[in-house]
Amino acid sequence: MPKQLPKHAQVVIIGGGIVGCSVAYHLVKLGWKHVVLLERKELTSGTTWAAAGLVGQLRATPALTRLALYGTELYPRLEDETGQATGYVTSGAILVAQTEARKHEYDRGAAMARAFGIEMERISLQEARQLWPLLNADDLVAAYYMPKDGHTSPVDTTQALAKGARMGGAGIFEGVKVTDIRSKNGVVCGVSTDQGEVSCEYVVNCGGMWAREIGRMAGVSVPLHAAEHMHIVTTPIEGVHREMPVLRDMDGYIYFRAESDGLLMGGFEPVAKPWGAKGIPESFEFTELKEDWEQFEIFMETGIRRCPVLETAQIRHLSVVPESFTPDTAYILGEAPGLQNFFVAAGMNSVGIASAGGAGRALAEWIVQGYPTEDLWDVDIRRCQSWQVNSRYLYDRTVESLGVLYAHHWPYRQPETARPVRSSPLHDRLAANGACFGVVAGWERANWFAPERVKPEYQYSWGRQNWFEYSAEEHMAVREAVGVFDLTSMAKFLFQGRDAEVVLQSICANDVDVPVRKVVYTQLLNGRGGIEADLTVTRLAEDTYFIVTTGAMETRDFDWISRHIPGDAHATLTNVTSAYAMLGVMGPSARELLSQLTDADLSNESFPFGTARQIDVAYARPLALRMSYVGELGWELFIPTEFATGVFDALMSEGEKFGLRLVGLHAVDSLRLEKGFRHWGSDITPDDTPFEAGLGFAVRLHKGDFMGREALVRQREAGLTRKLVIFTLQDRAPLLYHDEPIYRNGEFVSSITHGAYGHLLGCAIGMGYLENPAGIDDEWILSGSYEIDIEGKLIPAKVHLRAPHDPLGERVRM
Repeated sequence: MPKQLPKHAQVVIIGGGIVGCSVAYHLVKLGWKHVVLLERKELTSGTTWAAAGLVGQLRATPALTRLALYGTELYPRLEDETGQATGYVTSGAILVAQTEARKHEYDRGAAMARAFGIEMERISLQEARQLWPLLNADDLVAAYYMPKDGHTSPVDTTQALAKGARMGGAGIFEGVKVTDIRSKNGVVCGVSTDQGEVSCEYVVNCGGMWAREIGRMAGVSVPLHAAEHMHIVTTPIEGVHREMPVLRDMDGYIYFRAESDGLLMGGFEPVAKPWGAKGIPESFEFTELKEDWEQFEIFMETGIRRCPVLETAQIRHLSVVPESFTPDTAYILGEAPGLQNFFVAAGMNSVGIASAGGAGRALAEWIVQGYPTEDLWDVDIRRCQSWQVNSRYLYDRTVESLGVLYAHHWPYRQPETARPVRSSPLHDRLAANGACFGVVAGWERANWFAPERVKPEYQYSWGRQNWFEYSAEEHMAVREAVGVFDLTSMAKFLFQGRDAEVVLQSICANDVDVPVRKVVYTQLLNGRGGIEADLTVTRLAEDTYFIVTTGAMETRDFDWISRHIPGDAHATLTNVTSAYAMLGVMGPSARELLSQLTDADLSNESFPFGTARQIDVAYARPLALRMSYVGELGWELFIPTEFATGVFDALMSEGEKFGLRLVGLHAVDSLRLEKGFRHWGSDITPDDTPFEAGLGFAVRLHKGDFMGREALVRQREAGLTRKLVIFTLQDRAPLLYHDEPIYRNGEFVSSITHGAYGHLLGCAIGMGYLENPAGIDDEWILSGSYEIDIEGKLIPAKVHLRAPHDPLGERVRM
C-alpha cells in the first residue's frame, strides 16, 4: 500500500466502502491510472462491513435492473481475477406473498424480469417448502423463485474490488480524512485532508453516511440520513446450508439467508429509527449501536411465524448499525449540479452491495466519457432539490423511507411524512374543494378531486383505485367543457441578455429566433442527439426569454442550460419559479370562460396557438400562453403569486355556467396520453432522439449549428431503427402503468414507457419504442401483431402511429 499521499491525482474518490472501491476498480479498467481513494479509517468500516450481502437482480426500473444484473456477473469472477475470495454464492431467492395485492406486484415484476432475461417464475407452495424446508406456508397465497439471485461477503467483495483497483494502478490510502473540497470557477480542483492537499481534476463523493457533510464542503446538496438497521444471526440450525435460497417475506418485513449454517434474519420496519441527527462520532469505525430488542420485536413475531424453528433457535448476535437512506429511496449518482467534475455515489438505501458493481461501472463511464452510457434519471443527483438537505425534513422522512423498501409498491403511492414542504398559493382553496394531493419535487400537487362526503385520500390497489371515476369525470370535462388545473409546480426561468438568443440557438433543436410573443416548443439535445430536456421557450423581448419545464426537472434543466452558457456570453439565467403561480384553463369552452374575465381578443386571428400575451384577467395581468398539454383549446396563465387567489376565485365563479371542473394531475396524464404528448423521463430520455420519439417537427436542421445536430443529420441519412408508438388495449379492463413488456408477433421487443387509462377511448393507453435493426418504417410497424404482458397475461393491443385522439391537432387550434 502506498505510504505517501500524492500531491496530484486525476481523480480522488472519498470513501472506502464497496461503492468507492467499485468506482476505483472500474476507473482503472477504463484505463485511468492516477486514481486515488481516501478512506477516513479502514476500508469497509462505515456500513459496508455489517451489510447482509444480498445480491438481487430485479429492481423497480429497467435501468436499475441492468445495474443490479451486472453485480451478479462481476462478483463471481473477481476471485479468479484478483485472487481475493468474495464469498459469492448463487443461492437463488424465494419471494413469498401473504396477500393477493403482493401477488399482483410480483406477477408484474415477473413479467418485467422475463423481458430482461431474468428467471423469475411462480412456484407452488409445496415447491417453496422443498427449496426452503424451514418454511411455514400456511398463510401464504403465492411464492416465486429466482434461481440466479445470490449473496456475497461484503468485506471480502470490497477487498477484491480494492485489490483489482490497486492492480490497475490506483492508490488506496486508509486513515486519511478529507476536510475540505476545493474548486475554482465552478470546477472542482482538489481536496484538503488532515495529511495535506491533493489537487485533481475530479472528485467522487462515496462517503456513505458522511456524504451529506462531504457535499456541504463543496456546496452540493446530497440529501440522505442514517437510520438504525438491524439483523440477527443464529447458531447453527439443522437443515441450513450455505446454498440455501434467500427468503424474502416483504409482507412480514423480513428476509432470511444462510450464515455459517445458521440463519441471518433482518428486515425493514414500517416505522424506522433515524440516527445521527446530531452528527456522526469522529471515532465511528466498525461501530455497532445499542441493541434494541423492542424495535426488533416486529421482525421476531413475523420471523417465527414464517420460520417456526426460530422460536427455539439460539441467537448468536443482534447487529444494529446505521445506514443511509434518501427521501425517495433511490440512491444518488452522477455529476452534481452547479459544480463541474464533482460526482456522487451514495445513499444506497440498503441495496449498496447488490448495486455497487453496476453503480461503480456506470459512474466510471460517466466520468471518463462525460456522460452516462444509459439513462439513469431514476438515481440522477439532479432529481434532488437543494432544500432537501434540511435536517428536520430528512429526519422526518427517514422514519418512513426505510420501511418503503418492503412496503407495497403501489401505483401512485405517495409519501406520508415530511409534508407539506412546497405549496401553491392556491393550496388551501384546492383542499377546500376536495383535492387529494401528491408530491413531486416537494410540491403538493392536486392529483384528483373528491366529491362532497368523500374523503380525499388514496385507497391503493393494482386495479382501479378509489379515485378512478372521479378522475374520469375531470378528464371528460376537459374534453367536453372546460377544466382548470393548478400547474404552479412547473419550473420557470428567465433567460436575459444581449447574447440570450445566440446561446439558446446553440442548445435548442428548434428555432428560437422568432418574433416577440412567440412560444417555441423545443428539446435540448446532447452530442448524441438524445433529449436532455423538453420545454417551451417564449420570447418576451429581443433580449429576454421565458422558459417553462416540469417541476421535477427544475434542478436538472437549470443546470443543463447554465453549463452551456459560454463564460464570455452576456446572458443570465434566473430561476423565477416561486414568483409565479400557473393555472391551465383548457377545454372547448375555455375561450368563452376567459372572455368573461378579460377584454382581450382571444380569437384565433388575434391570439393564435403558440403565442403569448399579457392580458387582464379579473384584477390581475398574467402572462397568457396559448399552449396545451392536454390536446384541447386552452391557455396557460402565469400569475404573479400575490394575485393568484383572485384569479382563481374569479374563474371558479364564472366557470359554473360553462361546466367548469377542477382537474388533477392524474387526469392531465391521461389526457396527454390520448393526445400522444411525450413526457420527459419516461417516454423521452437522453437515449432517445427527436426523430425516434416522433418529435422531428420540433427540429430545425437548417437554422445552423446546435448541439446534437450532427448526430441527427447522420441518423436521418442512415434511417431509423427504432420509433416511439402508441398502444391501446383491446380489452377495456386491464391497466397500464409502466414497464409492461411488449410482444410483436410473439417475441419480446420492448416495454411500455408510461401508461394510463384513456377515458375518452375507454381503454388503457401507453407508449413504447419498437426496434428493428434492419430499419423501421410505418409498414413494418403496422404489419405486426402486438400483445402486452400484464401480470403474466398477454393482452392484445392496437398500435397507433398517431395520437388516437385528434391526430391532426385541430382541437388546440379551435
